[in-house]
Amino acid sequence: MSSENLTARRAIAEDLLGHALDPNGYAPCPGESSHNGKSGARDFQVMLDKAPTGRCFHSSCSAVVEAFNAELRSRIGKAEASRGNYQPPAGANVARKPLPARKPKRPPYDAAKLASFAARCPFPIDEAWLASRSPVEIPAEQGRALANRFLNSLYSAGERVLIFTAEFSQGDFLVVAGKGSFRLGDSSGVKAVRSELPAGGQVGVWFLANPVTGQWLPNANNRHKDGSPKMGRRHFPCVTSWRFLVLESDEAPPELWMRCLVQLPLPIVAIYTSGGRSIHALCKVDCATKAEWDSLRDDLVPILCPLGADAAAMTAVRLTRLPGTLRAGTRGKDGKVKPYTAPKLQRLLYLNPQAPVAPILELKP
Repeated sequence: MSSENLTARRAIAEDLLGHALDPNGYAPCPGESSHNGKSGARDFQVMLDKAPTGRCFHSSCSAVVEAFNAELRSRIGKAEASRGNYQPPAGANVARKPLPARKPKRPPYDAAKLASFAARCPFPIDEAWLASRSPVEIPAEQGRALANRFLNSLYSAGERVLIFTAEFSQGDFLVVAGKGSFRLGDSSGVKAVRSELPAGGQVGVWFLANPVTGQWLPNANNRHKDGSPKMGRRHFPCVTSWRFLVLESDEAPPELWMRCLVQLPLPIVAIYTSGGRSIHALCKVDCATKAEWDSLRDDLVPILCPLGADAAAMTAVRLTRLPGTLRAGTRGKDGKVKPYTAPKLQRLLYLNPQAPVAPILELKP
């Protein structure tokens, strides 16, 4: 489609919305008042190539969005059929309503804030201390058996968890809690086969924190060149429970980050290493919907990010390291794998599947 036609379509969409579209097509949702959860700056997007379509992350506004799409396509169809170019209505030469300034996606890491908060913990926190406070015993020797026990302790019987040895894949293995693990094919229609979990991977092993259907479903946010959605197993329509949130930090010194984690009044069910320098914590949040999960995350970001938490890791569909497996190397900025001298263990440090909403520091050993 020519840039001239896209410009004309954009003008029609902006007339209909009464707001400017940002460079990526985002604008306030026309059904924002009916949103059940907290609205965000990137909830509603208008795509103008091929069949013009507005879509919103929230489902409660679907009737309004459908009406918007019907009117948008009608106006564009009439304009392109009659003139090929959009002629704005009288008075449309006034400026569009400007979009509100976006808040930063994440507050910056503040080393002084982390140091001050960590200092409230009266003694150093190390792996031995965490293991001594863990309600589930942490074995000295960790491997594939521990990885299985870890997953089966966190997920209910029959729930499905995707396992990855290639972080950009759609999942390489599937664990069905209480029933075992399976090797997956890399396309739909390929039958899974029973298999042990991998002992390790080139750059480690991950699991998708929230359980999924395990099925291939269309992903509206990832499309082929013809506009049709690609199939996937790791996007949000695949998720069956919005249970967990991952906290990790690549910036905070590990000893201060551990002092921070044990003081947070959050239901931390597990703490484990990445096989590198970072330490991950898994929090049980048990949200009813993704919108509720996002709202909770948005409340936590301004509190936790200055302490070193990575906001990019605080997503509802998130991979995190699988304890008990080996990491053979790291991927450089050039995309190439740089092997370690010897594989490193992604080590489980703490496990409390029934964690209450309270700091670990205050829980009885």
